Amino acid sequence: MSDTPSSTLQRTLRAPGLVVHYIASVIGVGVLIIPGHAAAEAGPLSLLAWLMLIAYSYPFALIFARLSILYPTSRGITQFIEIAFGKTFARWIQAFLLLTLLVANPVLGLAGARYLLNIWDANPSNLQIVGVGSLFVIGSILFNLLGVKLSTRVQATVLGVLIFFLVVVIAVSMPHAKAENLDPVAPNGWLSLGTALIICFYGFVGWENAAPVAEEVVEPAKTYPKAIFWAVVSVGTLYFAMAVAVVLVLPREAAGGKQITAFATLLQVATGREISQIGNVVALILLILAMNAWVLGTSRVIYSSARDGLLPAGLAKIARRGSVPYGALLFLIPGYGVPVGLLALSGADETMLITASSAAFLLIFLTTFFAARKLLVGKAIRICNIVVIVVTVAVIPFFGTSLIFAIALMVSAFLLVTLRKPKPEELTETEERSSV
Repeated sequence: MSDTPSSTLQRTLRAPGLVVHYIASVIGVGVLIIPGHAAAEAGPLSLLAWLMLIAYSYPFALIFARLSILYPTSRGITQFIEIAFGKTFARWIQAFLLLTLLVANPVLGLAGARYLLNIWDANPSNLQIVGVGSLFVIGSILFNLLGVKLSTRVQATVLGVLIFFLVVVIAVSMPHAKAENLDPVAPNGWLSLGTALIICFYGFVGWENAAPVAEEVVEPAKTYPKAIFWAVVSVGTLYFAMAVAVVLVLPREAAGGKQITAFATLLQVATGREISQIGNVVALILLILAMNAWVLGTSRVIYSSARDGLLPAGLAKIARRGSVPYGALLFLIPGYGVPVGLLALSGADETMLITASSAAFLLIFLTTFFAARKLLVGKAIRICNIVVIVVTVAVIPFFGTSLIFAIALMVSAFLLVTLRKPKPEELTETEERSSV
């Protein structure tokens, strides 16, 4: 039967599909949520933070692309670190990454719920947001059961329309720009640049999301370079254009009070309340697209973790129709349920998930860059890698409270690794895959 489970993924993802996956992985939070949040913290100075991180994003993404070409496997970051530093350390980072993804991913569904609820209520309760957002998260999981090839085609069509709409919104809002909004440049002091960097950094989490799907990419050596160029140019342009529009068009108090829904507020300033409701719907769809991409990448991390013995082996089962790791996908329902449930109990909003995961992502990326020093060859890429390491280390002190959450996730990862010792046959299978 065509639905008989297997444990092998198929290569069906070509350059256009990988570009869509890249953009969808990154753009949702960065273009819809972060610009208003960053402007509220640092004012016009936040634009400098955006420029710095856009410049940082290409070498960041390039390093992950080069590593994915060398080791095209769903193990992604785990594979890179294992080859560089050994199985024990890699297993801990694998658990650390898995827990971080489970904490971070739901922010997209929850933010989407906020945009939807804002159509009827300017101040929805956190409980309402958690309830509706959970439905969006589950919907994204079920959508990914369609398989990479079909889901990517759907994503590409919808994403193209939505990006066009974003460009139109930015264009119609710019006539309302006010030069006086640039004065003062640093209303909260020049040190607020560090805070803005932390906030904006979360908008660039996602470039590494192409690594876990490398096992499904057709001709990785040709596909990744094409995809990464067009994705970085597209995302960087949209990010900066939206950030400029938010700073120049929105009153400073609007950016502060409407941090999460600044896109809809921007449209309201330009066109009025009624048409701005369309912006809420567009933002919702774009966030769901991003959620779909993150579910795809995270399910592959779970799939590879199950193959390695970190999680139950049943989560590595794949349906032949669509080459879908259905066990890993369905595991995400309870996996995401834990941080969302804790959020509901605490009464905090979805930005808490950003704080809880930002430093953890940064530390995981830094570890990967150190692994890249041992794995990548070529003078240009090695210099590029050194620059990325220096920049990454320089911003760590600014992460403050987020580092406390990162330590908690590290400890939890250590406990998971300690409790889930791999069986001898699982170690053998991992060695075979690592040698490919």
